[in-house]
Amino acid sequence: MTLSGYRNGGKVPRISMVIPTYTINDELEELAVVAALHYRDQVDELIITEDGGRLSKELFELSDVYLHNKHNAGFTRNVNRGWLLSTGDYTMIVNSDTKLLDGKLEDLCIPGKVTCPDVPTDFVTKMSGLFFCVPKEVKEKYGILNEEMKIYCSDAEYEGRVYDLIEKVPSVRIYHEQSKTCTAAGVNNDEILQRDREIFARLIKEGKAKQGDFKP
Repeated sequence: MTLSGYRNGGKVPRISMVIPTYTINDELEELAVVAALHYRDQVDELIITEDGGRLSKELFELSDVYLHNKHNAGFTRNVNRGWLLSTGDYTMIVNSDTKLLDGKLEDLCIPGKVTCPDVPTDFVTKMSGLFFCVPKEVKEKYGILNEEMKIYCSDAEYEGRVYDLIEKVPSVRIYHEQSKTCTAAGVNNDEILQRDREIFARLIKEGKAKQGDFKP
């Protein structure tokens, strides 16, 4: 675990990380444990939020805060539960099917910026919903994810809110297991995606959301 303090005359930011999980089988639990182990030593506060899957002894022991919801509430609400509890100067929202390839997570902590690492398998041009870092002051001004969208599009809606603040940090590289979690959890289907897309499109039409790079 990192220790907040001073380095080279500057204040070291306190980093919180939220990893939402859905450990309904051994594969998903193993992926989440690998992710937590990759990041644990570089964050001050690790919050793991379990959305209706099994209680994991390993994830409980790795985390500072472990939330278990007996009933599946969906990805967006699961992220927000952890985000609301985070106490760091910066909060990183990180998928459970990722791991660190290179770099220091501290490099993502840029005042006033929503930052994302380089993800070689991710073709999103602006904000990567699978790993993004938000300063406390940005969270206080722009809020958290919109829970009208249960699984998909809530990160795209958030991207629209903070679009001008987003910055890629190529010195930090992340590996992502493409579609592993969604497929194993049974949520990688057109019906759910279409429902959340329709909600996002309605919010844009009503002037309650801004269009980022994602086209609903």
